[in-house]
Amino acid sequence: MARMVPFPMLPTKSSAERRLYEGFLEQLDDAYVCYHSVDWVLAGPRGPIEGEADFVIAHPEDGLLVMEVKGGRLSYDPATRRWTQTGRGGAHLGQDPFKQAEGELRSLVQILETRDGWERWKPSFGHAVAFPDGEYTTAAHPGAPADIVIDRRHLGSLQRRVAEIMAFHRRSGRAPGAEAMDEIAQALGFRVEIRTPLGLRFAEEDKKIVQLTDDQAWVRAWVVKLKRAAVVGPAGSGKTVLATEIARRMAEGGNRTLLTCFNKAIATHLREITGGIPKLDVANFHALAHRLVTEAGLELPSEVDTGPESTFFNERLPELLMEAADRVSTRYDVMVVDEAQDFRDHWWPALLSLHADPDEGRLYLFADDGQNLYGGGLPDLVPEDARFPLPANLRNCREIGDFVSVFYKGSNPPVTKGPDGRPVEILGYADDEGLARTLRVVLTNLVEEEHVPPRDIAVLTPSGLAKSRLRQRGELNGFRLSAEPAEGEILATSIHSFKGLERPVVILAELGDKHEEDIDRFVYAGGSRARNHLIVLAAEPLAVRLRERALSV
Repeated sequence: MARMVPFPMLPTKSSAERRLYEGFLEQLDDAYVCYHSVDWVLAGPRGPIEGEADFVIAHPEDGLLVMEVKGGRLSYDPATRRWTQTGRGGAHLGQDPFKQAEGELRSLVQILETRDGWERWKPSFGHAVAFPDGEYTTAAHPGAPADIVIDRRHLGSLQRRVAEIMAFHRRSGRAPGAEAMDEIAQALGFRVEIRTPLGLRFAEEDKKIVQLTDDQAWVRAWVVKLKRAAVVGPAGSGKTVLATEIARRMAEGGNRTLLTCFNKAIATHLREITGGIPKLDVANFHALAHRLVTEAGLELPSEVDTGPESTFFNERLPELLMEAADRVSTRYDVMVVDEAQDFRDHWWPALLSLHADPDEGRLYLFADDGQNLYGGGLPDLVPEDARFPLPANLRNCREIGDFVSVFYKGSNPPVTKGPDGRPVEILGYADDEGLARTLRVVLTNLVEEEHVPPRDIAVLTPSGLAKSRLRQRGELNGFRLSAEPAEGEILATSIHSFKGLERPVVILAELGDKHEEDIDRFVYAGGSRARNHLIVLAAEPLAVRLRERALSV
């Protein structure tokens, strides 16, 4: 369904315009924005530039179309070059409708040319004429081709016909996108939400999410001057980017450097982006411990509990690592710890047993206490005056950042500086079947209607695979749910496992299975993983409460 501006339709005496308005509303998909009965004015060197049009149609890929509508039966006299409209006493039209539409287009383009960045977002543009009451099969004159006409034969296939006319006018190398849609709206005097398919918005929104801001550069400059420092900030503030930059810089300076974290998936991601830098070792804490314990020849059990509360991982393996440190030669000059809030207090002595200077050597910690899912926290290894804040959320679109900030438990709620994005969707369900049915609809809409590739979507649940009834289904309406990234499949994993990672679209599900006191942590930690769009699926009583809290943003 197209976005119509204004909506509902303003009063008009033209039944032809009314039929087209209703036809565009019902038949054009939601990537189109159709402006009805608009006019514009701009001061020019020789007086004001004025224009008006029956319809202006905008599309993020196909561009801009200015359309003039003429109802009733019309005829054209090539001898006098005049058009006559029946139903009005055989009155002559004051202007050729094709030249009228072309002139309207020209004046609108003159206005658009004055807006910032015109050469960057310039769309393809053209004009059209609609004759809803008759058929127009032969060009009345060279400037009136049938290729740019909508007549009564097309009223049942307006989506196809509008696309054909826009293709007629299209110029290669122009893909205007959301920026052009916004500029057109403001040039016409409207401030409306422009709904562009998500798949088309990602690249434009991501351009605005920078890799290293001035704030981050300032913090990095101070941190590397100190032997020990901590950087504290909310999800999306760039802590992982900064941690990686500092680890890279230290290793390239000749220091044996460890970049570590709790989460296995984050460690895999960090290894991929650091690309095997000499003297840089990247590993999550337990994988590092397991490797060195094995190297030291210490005995490991053949089977262990791998859950988040595993006694082996939380207690025994750190103890074994301290024993292994006395037997292996591995030592690091620098340690960089991402997501440091996940580390238990008694892990730090085990980790520092691998430091060349455990008491005063270089140690850089990056943490967000709002994502503390494991009961850890920042240790007293860094003085208070060496703790630096990164207060701004740069990764999430503003709608997502503002929403998850409601659930943030830190002392200073984050400020989101990303692009606007779409509002967070909160959908309720009654039971397991309702959840599966809702998720099927959401995935179908994202992939088939919004053109979002499956690789850009993650479904996150508070529970692991063994306790997640949704993830155990494995398949929903042809969509494969995979615990690991796989081409053509939807990644479905736990919030714990996905901490520190991100996707353009995140779907939080099964939130109703957890106690109310845990919901804030899961919504914040999971929701902040979404870069461009967040969808929350919650049991209906909880969904109502989440909607109420979202309204407080």
